[in-house]
Amino acid sequence: MTTPGLCSAPKGAGPARLDIVLTETPAGGQPRLVLVRRDGAVRVISQGFFAAADPDVSWDARRILFAGKKTSREPWQIFEMTLATGAVRQLTRMSADCRQPVYQSKIFSLDIPDPWLQAAFVSGGALYTVKFDGTLRQRITFTPWEEFNPAMLPDGMMVFASKQGPRTQLMAVNLDGTDYSLYVPGESLREPAATTDGKLVFVEGAGALASVDLLRPLKTKRTLTSPADGIFSSPSALPGGRLLVSWRPDGKSPAGVYRFQPSNKTKVPVYVKPGASATQAKAVLPRPEPDGRGSVVIEDAGWSRLYCLSVFTTDEPARIRPGVEWRLRVFTGSPSNPVKIGDLRIEDDGSFHLDVPPNTPLKMELVNRAGQVVRASSWVYARPKENRGCIGCHEDPELTPENREAKALIRKPVKLTAPAIVTNGGSR
Repeated sequence: MTTPGLCSAPKGAGPARLDIVLTETPAGGQPRLVLVRRDGAVRVISQGFFAAADPDVSWDARRILFAGKKTSREPWQIFEMTLATGAVRQLTRMSADCRQPVYQSKIFSLDIPDPWLQAAFVSGGALYTVKFDGTLRQRITFTPWEEFNPAMLPDGMMVFASKQGPRTQLMAVNLDGTDYSLYVPGESLREPAATTDGKLVFVEGAGALASVDLLRPLKTKRTLTSPADGIFSSPSALPGGRLLVSWRPDGKSPAGVYRFQPSNKTKVPVYVKPGASATQAKAVLPRPEPDGRGSVVIEDAGWSRLYCLSVFTTDEPARIRPGVEWRLRVFTGSPSNPVKIGDLRIEDDGSFHLDVPPNTPLKMELVNRAGQVVRASSWVYARPKENRGCIGCHEDPELTPENREAKALIRKPVKLTAPAIVTNGGSR
């Protein structure tokens, strides 16, 4: 008698050597979760769901998060499954699709005695978090961009892809949405994954793999594969710097799961099934939990601060220099419909200090005496009670600022207000 959902390893697969959970999508069918045991046994573990995808393994390897649809008409929601028993609990109940969940590390606050664990996920082009009992669901990114593919870093930050007009770059953020900043610049970067040897691997372009060192992500980008090596997707970490990847030799055949060694480009098949595509493979292995992070966010605080130490700390000192009157324009809204909410003189030492509405997309322009825009920021935001600052105007982010007191910071911030607007993920 055959156990429901259990079958032998697919033809063409090698020994898994460890348990793996992945998303399998039969041709013309819906995605489902599959558990591949190290002995070669294969079992569908999303029985009872119309569709399931986006698995992420807990730090102790006992549970998985995933996105699922119980029926064809329901939106995708986030669930957690205990692997030993198959027990499932639902974390989100939203009217919009919720996808790509990841386990976060512990977060704590000075006014809450015990740290708590939560999950992050994507809905409507924004990142959200939620506790595992379904409470404290919060939106944590507030830009007009489409943001997706979140992944945890060992230092407790979270990195993700951000589609910013024609470019898709990798951004980073704290567990509570504070300190939103550029992590890896590029044109088409996605699917980041931290490795066990101090690197971040990601997919770029049509399906090449690239990496950066976690200690210097802005300066160390290197390509791991070329177009001639085939099409890669959904990399995830294995011990020793190896990866699990989905790979297609061309743009026509379905993807299979392989063990990949970046140093010599060796690929060993793990799960290759004719007529089905296998992606999003994760090793079911215990791994160190990333560092926890403290949070200053109080959702009903009603204020946030945005400051700059000096716009004269810049990569264009010939164009942006002291001795000339500079102004700062501040916008909210979106790239297609910017709304100006501030126009102020920058201090003669290049500093400014703003009281800005929290959870609101903001864009800044540096304007010279002739009214010309010399430099502009990307879209950013500040969380409630966050003091968010920058060193300068397109400065080298690896350099520390000069040790001096900025004039704008010893005065009261200039208060800006903004109308209620709609951004990705819902209304402010």
